[in-house]
Amino acid sequence: MATVEIKGLQSVINRLNSLGKSIDTVADNSLHKSAYDIKREVEKNIQTVTAAYNGHTYKATDTGRLFRSIHVEKLGMCRYAIGTNVEYAPMVEYGTGSAGDPSVPHTAKVKWVYFNPTVGEFRTAYPQPPRPYMRPAFETKRSVVTMNMSRDLLRAAIESTGGTV
Repeated sequence: MATVEIKGLQSVINRLNSLGKSIDTVADNSLHKSAYDIKREVEKNIQTVTAAYNGHTYKATDTGRLFRSIHVEKLGMCRYAIGTNVEYAPMVEYGTGSAGDPSVPHTAKVKWVYFNPTVGEFRTAYPQPPRPYMRPAFETKRSVVTMNMSRDLLRAAIESTGGTV
């Protein structure tokens, strides 16, 4: 049986071990950057997504309120959320009524009346098709997040061993 000795291996192991807690910091910084990449993709989708239903074309934005509400929230170490607090956001993402995404429960009503507190009046709503903006952004950026994390952790490991990137 042959024996292989790698000179300096213990030094590399010691340096990687010393990286310790900074791995969490590197991962957190990587996820922070990725969260903002996803946010930008969500905003792009809101501005461009449309859907047609019964001869009408529906956009995901008209007042800009949904677009301006997209934000990143840090939930803890290596935990971020990208979202909105706009109450009608799920209706844009999944649609409404009989035109909505069938995987999500919807009313089958042809129209319904609701009170809009923002403008202080009753409004009539009609079925609208889904205009997904959030889910496609996550799917588009999923592999980028993984690649960024791998790159950032590899860079930190190389730098911790005295190498350069």
